Amino acid sequence: MTEGEFWEQVFPEEYAMLKENLTAEEFENFSAMKKYWGDDHPELPYGANVWDENGPVSLRSIKNGETSIYGLKNQNIDKSGYVIKGANQDAEFTVNRLCLLLGRKSGIVLCADNLRRKGSSIVYSGTGRVAGYTSSTELTVTIELYGDGTRVGYDVNYGNKGHTVTVSNSYSNPQSGTLYQSKVIGTSTNPDLTTYTWSPGRLWPYN
Repeated sequence: MTEGEFWEQVFPEEYAMLKENLTAEEFENFSAMKKYWGDDHPELPYGANVWDENGPVSLRSIKNGETSIYGLKNQNIDKSGYVIKGANQDAEFTVNRLCLLLGRKSGIVLCADNLRRKGSSIVYSGTGRVAGYTSSTELTVTIELYGDGTRVGYDVNYGNKGHTVTVSNSYSNPQSGTLYQSKVIGTSTNPDLTTYTWSPGRLWPYN
């Protein structure tokens, strides 16, 4: 990912101002620079489903003829190009297929399911898997539920090597008129990565 691609998606207004205030050559050189994340990840609207050691991987880079290979044939990608708009009914299938996108690269694939209702509770869940794993790879998948920006619940599950890890929990005290959203965080060792993705927000109550 280049600086131009990052700024255009995350800071579009500031990016337009840069274009106005820099010379054409300065703007072109800045835009073409490779984005360096350091210890941080880009604050994309919903994170990303696929991460490698350089940061998030754009799903828009997949050619139309290859979408079925990666489980994306009937999926909607959000405006950022990094997140599927709500997991399909088989999140494990989607995660396993997206691992193919990384090939032999080290990375993590995450999926945050749409929030759903069960009785008077909210069910929130997510799935993760490491690509390019070794015999000593370990994965921690944490899911957090937020209501109007405040964390109200969480759960954790663990796995190793290339095993798919699913985590799920329910929240029994949702408040009417509150926007709820879940965040799935994947943390691995060998490779050492920390990644995240968000589910779409939903206003309670919902069907």
